Amino acid sequence: MDEMFKEFEFNEKPKQMITSVNGLDLPEDYLAFMREHNGGEGPLGENNYGRFYRLEELQAINDEYEVPKWWPGYVVIGGVDDQLWAYNPEKRIYCQIDSCNTGADTYYTVSDSFESFLIHMDEELA
Repeated sequence: MDEMFKEFEFNEKPKQMITSVNGLDLPEDYLAFMREHNGGEGPLGENNYGRFYRLEELQAINDEYEVPKWWPGYVVIGGVDDQLWAYNPEKRIYCQIDSCNTGADTYYTVSDSFESFLIHMDEELA
């Protein structure tokens, strides 16, 4: 993971840990990353760029995007442009969401761990 984040600009560690958003629990592998970095923005791997939102901003961002209404069961944790990065605790998956679409083809780069999600996003853009 160090290589994936070599040029990424991290935020300061969170002042308060938040473990749920939209009434849904956040996964431990993501929370471990956030405990150290509280998100940030920059290049991810060889081909990707994006932002992980600060923990203290997550609820407001999910409210702004109306995530429970348009993508029920998901928590948006980051993204870039019109692509949102999300987690679904019931399915235990990370995925990208096309923020301009609410249909069945909205979800892609589906992964079962935070690390594999980052790797698959980078590979898809190669």
